[in-house]
Order: sequence, then structure tokens, then C-alpha cells
Amino acid sequence: MAPNAARDFGRYELVSKLASGGMAVTYRATMRGAAGVTKPVVIKQILPHFADDPAFVEMFISEARVAAALTHGNIAQVFDFGEIDGQYFLAMEFVHGQPLSKVLRRAQRAGLPALPIPLALYIASQICDGLDYAHRHLDERGEPLGLVHRDVSPDNVLISYEGQVKVIDFGIAKATSLVEESTSPGMVKGKYPYFSTEQARGDQDLDARSDTFAVGVVLYEMLCGRRPYDGDFVTVLPRLLAGDYPRPSTLNPAIAPEVELVLATAMALEREQRYPTAQAFSEALREQLYSAWPRFSPSMASQLLGHLFAEDLAAEGRRVEVTPAFLEQLAEWQHQTSAAPRAASASTSRPRARPASDGEISGPMLSNPGARPSSRPSSSGAARASQPGGVRPISATTGRRVSSAGVVRVPSSTAPREAPAPETMASPLTAARVLESPNEPHDNTPLDIEVPSVTHITALESTPGDPREQRAREEKEREEKQRRMVRQLSIPLFVLALLGLLYLVFSPKKASEEEAARRAPLWLTSTPPGATVKLNGQDVPGVTPLFVPDVPIYEASTFVLTLPGYRTWTKRFTPTASDKPTLNAVFEPLEVEPPPQAPPPEPAPAPEQPDLSRNAVDYPTRLFVLRPRYNAFVVDGLATASLELNPRVAYAVSTDGSASLASGRGGATGTLAYFAEGDDLSADETFGLLGPSTRTLKGVRRLHVFLLDDDLADNSGTVRVNLRQSQFVAPRSLTFEATRHALVLAPEQQFVLRGLNPDAVYMLTVRDDVAELRVGPTGRTRRVLCVESNSKSARRSHRLLESGKRFQMTGADTLRCAFPDVRVEDNAGAFEVDLVDVTEMSRKERADALRGPLR
Repeated sequence: MAPNAARDFGRYELVSKLASGGMAVTYRATMRGAAGVTKPVVIKQILPHFADDPAFVEMFISEARVAAALTHGNIAQVFDFGEIDGQYFLAMEFVHGQPLSKVLRRAQRAGLPALPIPLALYIASQICDGLDYAHRHLDERGEPLGLVHRDVSPDNVLISYEGQVKVIDFGIAKATSLVEESTSPGMVKGKYPYFSTEQARGDQDLDARSDTFAVGVVLYEMLCGRRPYDGDFVTVLPRLLAGDYPRPSTLNPAIAPEVELVLATAMALEREQRYPTAQAFSEALREQLYSAWPRFSPSMASQLLGHLFAEDLAAEGRRVEVTPAFLEQLAEWQHQTSAAPRAASASTSRPRARPASDGEISGPMLSNPGARPSSRPSSSGAARASQPGGVRPISATTGRRVSSAGVVRVPSSTAPREAPAPETMASPLTAARVLESPNEPHDNTPLDIEVPSVTHITALESTPGDPREQRAREEKEREEKQRRMVRQLSIPLFVLALLGLLYLVFSPKKASEEEAARRAPLWLTSTPPGATVKLNGQDVPGVTPLFVPDVPIYEASTFVLTLPGYRTWTKRFTPTASDKPTLNAVFEPLEVEPPPQAPPPEPAPAPEQPDLSRNAVDYPTRLFVLRPRYNAFVVDGLATASLELNPRVAYAVSTDGSASLASGRGGATGTLAYFAEGDDLSADETFGLLGPSTRTLKGVRRLHVFLLDDDLADNSGTVRVNLRQSQFVAPRSLTFEATRHALVLAPEQQFVLRGLNPDAVYMLTVRDDVAELRVGPTGRTRRVLCVESNSKSARRSHRLLESGKRFQMTGADTLRCAFPDVRVEDNAGAFEVDLVDVTEMSRKERADALRGPLR
């Protein structure tokens, strides 16, 4: 489907293509109901080359049943799924908003390196609410489904302009009770920067905690403006398995230590140390959100999108509502984000820090990766967490305050007699150990100690020969020895594991077997024989007839055959595994001009009539060919309804009214054919069909509308074409009159298939060929304009036949096809169309035939 080309799909109309993935293609569509009721939806179609795989289709349907049963405010709803004309699909809720990935990019362009902390916490909590519902979902018998999303990422999180957060695309989710057997062992699904450690190892027994890890990565990206792991898969994998990522507060010093500890718990390497459920993670996020920002409102998410995407909303004609209070708050967040790094660097450069209160230790945050965040942070810590540069983390081991300066203040009345046992820190955050003297005076005078570096605090100064210094030195040597042993053992094991993984992934034997499985031989003949062959631009040794080995299957290949004295024969061919491919090229002789002769004395003969053998065929026939060189007409100069447009503007185009091309009932239609002139339009974008449903045209300099007819005598009615630019510009219109603007083409300008049985059912198969309406890559077209007619009926149905697709036709005795164009001299190529009478087939047999291979 070309960009902005609307077409019918059952009770849906596909308006525009949104995206294409590894399994399916998604379209923005409109669902039509009774009494003219419409609803915007998203249609997800399974890719054609998967439709012939019964195992894959079964998995698609099974997962669609699971997704359709999920009804939660933070999950995009699945309304419908099934099969239309052999095409499996899902109909999903259309969320009018933006994906989180685009919100992050737009925020950075607007001067926000990262999302404001309260908004990031709110969005992450909403994601957790939707995932928790899916994780706990039960089947009809009350048994848990064990549903895991497995692909949580900013691309799969939508934020509506009303501020709703919705998780989308459970299309690769794994319900253990339904599709466990459909997943190949060792298969890895999802986006690897958001993998949990067990998912990166290729484990199959994933549970809810794997999704919790991915939400932690998304929260990290929202808070820090970048992902914790970036790079290709080989680079990211060892860092992910080791938990080697930058500490969040080093990228955004405004992040409070309580929030940092919540994030570290969600992204713990071992899933036993993470939050047990998505609900527990959501509660921890809300606790941090409303303790530090008690007046936070979810409407701030809506106003953020309205501020970031004001131009997009204005182009849609929607009113943008952003309050002055929110803009003031946003400016404050923007100032905090930009001022935090400067405040942090300034605090570390001062020779002496400000006096710290009793009971506080300044230095880096002390943390434990397995520790849970406190059930309720103190109000003073929450207040300081909202101020950039003034954050005072709470040590997870001592409970003392940590400031950004390098000064330790310990009240002598609370100092212990003996040094505490050093703690082992298994965390990416820096650990600090403070050894206190047992001989400190027992008064209330605080002791100021200058620490040279906040990242290398080992012990307080002591006198020479102090046994405490010797114990600290011995402890340090033992720890260093243990670290060396761990490194010596872990590095070789990791290298061996990585080499094994690389061998499995890039094994030459496996690659050669896969490459061989994707190729097949082909027998190529020609009439007459002796032609040279090029396959995809490469010369093939020998001349026809010949055997061509290693032709790619499931891929379109171009064959070019050359024979002196004949036109070059070109064919675009897509073999499948079920084929035994054969091709026969039939050459057309070149038209050789006779040598000039002296004119005879008698009067010149009448002009030679054009050869119309390429322009008409009588049924029965098994095959007919549509050639742009002989079946095309030049639109410019014909009596079409036309209008000059601005090529730099996008127009929303629709029709109202009806016209009839023959007398009688059932012939009225509101659909018109159009031809667009424009400098940057491809051949497929220059012509198509317009109807009551709105579609978008852009880059059009002049627009022509018309219908194809065989007689203007009995035409009637008018159709108005409405063109809207925006709410600020008055709409334009163009009127089509059936008595003036229907086109009756000459025989040499079209192809006519006559003698069809109106009571029969025919299947048209347009082979995977390419026609050219002009020279260059943008001149190729995969469609042709056709009209079905019946001499005993008033119905005239216009449709587009497309290369590589099948169509069903009934109720017509004549089929007319033509290529609209601006000139025909540079046209080339052809479409071959197979015609089969399938009247005696059952409905199921016809559906199976429509799904089958093209050859």
C-alpha cells in the first residue's frame, strides 16, 4: 500500500500505513458500523510470507485471543481479530497521542535533557499498573496465564494527549498455557538494550520480574536522558550481565538517593533481589512521587504533551490548552536540570564545605543492591530531593546524611569505642568506609575532618604505629587479593562464554545452511532460443535454454534477457519453496523501418490503422497482459475536472454526492478516480481513487478527477471533491459532472477484456511484475486503474489492481484497464494477469486459493 493510499479491508478502511515490523504491518484505519457510525482503530496485518505457515498462524491467533481478553486503562484494547480475504489481522484501540520514545526526543529538542522527575515517576508507575494486570490475568478456568510482555520499551508505551499512559503490542507476549510450544528454544525476542539479565542469557522461564527490569531501564532513560546500555549487541551484552552502567546521579544530580535506590532495586542483576511484582514497584514509585511532590497532578502529563506537540495539534485543528502555572513549573524544572551539573561541579571544587549538622557524614552514597527502599522517606529528605545541587542522600548502611562536600562531621558523644567491621559492597555505586578512633573525647563538640576525595575515603588520620592503621592495611590487602582472584577466574570464564555465543550466532556452517535453504534452481527458456541472461544485474553463463542455479526464494529477482533483433525481455519473479520454478521468455521482434523509397505517382494510401491486438482480448482466455506502452492515456488535455494546488501543503480530501454512468438503479457512486501532477511524486502516488472517507494528498501541483466510461449519453449526477488545509484556511472544492468529466478512451489507449459471464465468479491473479511510467526508480508502478461494467446493469465499479495480489470479480461482462500518465513514449514493462473461473468452488476453497502461492 502506497503512502496515503486508502483502501477497503472488510468493514475497515485502511487510511495510512503506520509501521512495519518483523511479524506484521500496522495501519491507521476506520471501523464502519451500522447507521454510519465510525471509529478510529489500528489494524495489524500478519505479513504475507507468514500466512502460509500454519504454526505461525496458530501462534498469532492464540496470542490475539490473550490480548483481546486484556481490558485495563493502561493497556491498549484489542477489539477484533480474524481473517479477511485470506489476511489475518488484529483491530486495536487507536490512542491519539505519541510514543514515549518520540516524547523523549522532542523534550530534548525543547531544552529538557531528561523528563522532569515527577513526570518520569508517574509514567513508570502507570506502565507498572498495566503490566501488573497482565501478569495476574487468569483464563476462563481461573488458572494464571503467566503472561509476560517481553518487549517493554519506549516504542511500546503510548502517551495520549489527555495524559493517559498505555502499553501496546502484546503481539510477541508469551502465554505459557497457549503458545509455549510455538517458541523455539533459545529464541530471543525484544530489544536488547532493555533486556533483563535472564533474557540476555536466553532463559525461557521469564516471569513478571523480567518486565520489571525493563521498566527500570525505561525509567533510567526518562530520568537521565539516555539508556544505561548503548551500543551493538556484542558490546552491550557483557556490560548488561555485569550491571556495568553509569550511576544515575552522575548524569542527573537532581535525582534523590531514595529514587536512585528504587531504580537500583528494579535493575538488580538477580531477579530475587528485584521487586517481586510490578505492583510493588508501582507503589515504591508513587511513594517517592507524592512524598516529594504532594501536589503533583496527572494532568501535567497532558499539558507536557500539549506543550511539546503544539504544532502537531494545531495542524490537526485541535485546541492546545497549557496553563501558565504549568509553564512556570516547566521553566523551573528546566532550570533545575540545566543547573544541577554546574552546582555539583562547584561543590566539589570548594576547599571547605559548609558546616554540616550533627549526625551527618558527607561523601558518596552508601548502598546495598539487595536492600529495599525505606517504606516512607523523611520529609526533610524529600524536601531537599527537589532542589538541584542540594540533595543529601541517606546512607543505606548508617542512616546518616550524605552531602556533596568532602567533609565528615561526627559528634564525639555518639562515636563508638571500636571501629566497625568493614562492609562488602556488591553495587555499582561507590562505597565508603569510615573508621572512628576509640580514644575520642566524650563531649558534644563536633569533630571536623577534611577528606581529600569523596570517592576514596578509607580511614581517618591516625598516629604512626597505631594498630588500627595496621588492621585497616591488612583488611585492604585481603580485599584486594579477593578481587584479583575473582578477576582471574571470571575473565577467562566470560571470554569462553562470549566466544561460544559468537560461534553459535556466526557459525559459518549454520550461515551456509541457511543461505542454501533460501535458494533454488530455475529452468529458463526463450522463444526463440539463444538469449543471454542477467540475474539481478549479474551475467549468467550460457544462453537459453539453460539451467540457472541458486535463485533466491521469497525474494523478488529481476531477469533481463537480450537477443539481437528483438526487444529486451524483462521479468521480476518471486519464487517460493513450494515452486519448481520455470520461466519462458517470448521475444517481440524489433520494428525495423523499411529503407526509403521514391513515392509512387499515384495518390498516397490511407494511413495505416494501429495494431489493436494488444488492446483487446475476448474471453475465454487464461492470461492477459497490461502494457503501459500500449494501454495508457495522457490525462493532460482531456475533459477532466481539475484544480491548481500548492505542492508544499498537505490536503485532507474527501467526496460527497453521487454520479451514475448508466441509466437504471444501483449505478450511483461517490468514488472518483484521480490523477495528481507533482515534481516529487512517485508513479504509484500519481493516481488512485477518492471516496467519502478522508485521505491526505501532499506534493500535488494540479489535481484531476474523472471516471472511465464507454458512453456519455446516459450519465447523470455530480460529485463534489472537498479539500481542507487547516482550520485557519477556508476549504476548497472541485465539482465533477458526470455528463462532462467522464472519459471515453480510444481503443489504443486502454485494454478491454470482453465476453465475461456476469453470473460467474472469476479470480484475477496479478503476477509480481513491475511496469514503468517514466525512467528512473520513482517511475515504477505496481498498480493499474480498471473499471468493471455490465451491459445489462447500471453498475460501473472502479478498482485498482496491484502487482503481487489476487482479486475476485463477479457481475461484470467487460473489464477495462488503463494507466493514467503524462506521456507514453518512455513507458516500459508489463503486468501479467491470470484469469480463472472459480464459480464451482466453495467459499472456503476460494479463500484457500486466495491465500495460496502466486504461481
